[in-house]
Amino acid sequence: MLNDWIKCLLKVLRPIRSTSRSMVAVLMFGATAMLAACGGTSDGATGSAAIQSPSGGGVSGTAILRVLNAFPTTGTATLTVTSSASGTSPLSTNYRQIVIIGNGTSTNGATLLHRITVDYDPVSGSVIAVTDTWGTSTATQDGVTSCALVATQNELQLCNGTVTVNPLLRQITFNNTLLRGNNTYTSTLSAISLAFTAL
Repeated sequence: MLNDWIKCLLKVLRPIRSTSRSMVAVLMFGATAMLAACGGTSDGATGSAAIQSPSGGGVSGTAILRVLNAFPTTGTATLTVTSSASGTSPLSTNYRQIVIIGNGTSTNGATLLHRITVDYDPVSGSVIAVTDTWGTSTATQDGVTSCALVATQNELQLCNGTVTVNPLLRQITFNNTLLRGNNTYTSTLSAISLAFTAL
């Protein structure tokens, strides 16, 4: 029922994207109040809720992001997310960008760091762009992948609709999201209800 209510709210908010920020802020405040009145919580919004891993495993409260089928293969790993925050997107002041930093151990035993960026519309949650960059540190770049906007018969989709952002709960899900890059680079992202904070 809550999911239906959120879908209905997003349908109402989509047509007013071009209105002033104050109008959108008032509507978002009202939506939050209605959600609270219906028994909803703000756990997801504060980022304090336990975060699920794609397989349901992992340590409770620890954010897990799996990178599968990466090429070069050293990009494949199960990552512990050390930060995930949303700020203004460099693409447009109308968009937000989630920056997710995760580290783990690569297939060759080296320390591995992935930096994933997701640009999205803060009203509808529509995803604009996704990029994954990885290496042994922030100074190295062993691979870069992304997904392109694909036109389907009915609507535009990004990554075949496998990335969803819930701007109200501040959660993002990667459902085996395939990314590609130059020189045959690939990576597949998987994470369920990964919480992010707003800057």
